[in-house]
Amino acid sequence: MDTSTPREIGSSRLSVTPLGFGSAPIGQPNVGTAASTETVAAAWDTGVRFFDTAPLYGIGRSERRIGVALDGLGARDELVLNTKVGRTLLPEPEPLKANETLSPGGQERTARDPWSGFRVAFGYTEEHIHLQHRDSLERLGLSRVDSLTIHDIDYGFHSDEQVEFHLRELARDGGGGARALEELRAAGAIGAIGAGCNLASRNEASWAGGKHEDLYARIADTVDLDFLVVSGGYTLLETRALNRLLPLCVEREIGMIVAAPYASGWLATDDESMTYMYGSPAPAIVEKSRRMREICAEHDVPLASAALQFPLAHPAAAAVIPGAKSPEEARETDARLRTPVPEAVWAAFKSEGLIPEAAPTPD
Repeated sequence: MDTSTPREIGSSRLSVTPLGFGSAPIGQPNVGTAASTETVAAAWDTGVRFFDTAPLYGIGRSERRIGVALDGLGARDELVLNTKVGRTLLPEPEPLKANETLSPGGQERTARDPWSGFRVAFGYTEEHIHLQHRDSLERLGLSRVDSLTIHDIDYGFHSDEQVEFHLRELARDGGGGARALEELRAAGAIGAIGAGCNLASRNEASWAGGKHEDLYARIADTVDLDFLVVSGGYTLLETRALNRLLPLCVEREIGMIVAAPYASGWLATDDESMTYMYGSPAPAIVEKSRRMREICAEHDVPLASAALQFPLAHPAAAAVIPGAKSPEEARETDARLRTPVPEAVWAAFKSEGLIPEAAPTPD
């Protein structure tokens, strides 16, 4: 697999390296600033030039760290940097119980960082988008980012009523968030607009009946998107994006960035105590993974290599953005992507029904 030639993101003017860097892990408080800087430098040394971050990751910590880590590694025009909109970080020096909200499944929705005292608040209006964009630039220490991604208008985080409220905030004839993004792109302040699309344990039910796919068709009707960041919906173990999401991308020339290609770490190890898409794996997932691992072992390749390379075979895919929290992980990811996966592995996966016949596989 060609791991060095940049790929265009949909019909936008941006091109990215097929291997990107997901910076959620370096936003974790237990990852030191020095380690995060060394990790970004190691990824850069392997040839990565596409970096993804968000205000949510570490509640500002990821953006601050990646801005510092990238400083001096190369010219600004050498890299493509994506961050996200939809969450504003508000100072809250003392915890206020009234600002704590939960998702429909009972998970934390509006987190507060106990060290910095900033709390997450959702907002997708024109005013919110401009404020969030400016705040991200300040945390990054940069005068521009290359793309902005609409983050988590998602049934996993919001009730049905909250989803509708945030869609109205985004609408041109509502809160105007879509207008803000499209004007930023038209002015050259950003090169592309994305939207995040998640399939995880917290929202799997919304995918079962097509409700989540309906939502992203509506978002694509609301905003002129250049790409989707698909997390969990297109991996070796979960290919539901083939049903409607990826045909939508192909039809509208929307690119795909694949986040969490290891399914939150599950496919990167044989340790079955790991989470699968941030929850406990179903027995069928465990058995399917074991069989895939056996097939890969027969051909002397790690399952993690197949996991990284599989989504890149789809014609809409521009990049995979696995996370890393140490220089060793960054270098290991690069090695996995460069490891040849024999055609016999893909053939066995298909013949045993482990991946669909219709799924594109690497040449």
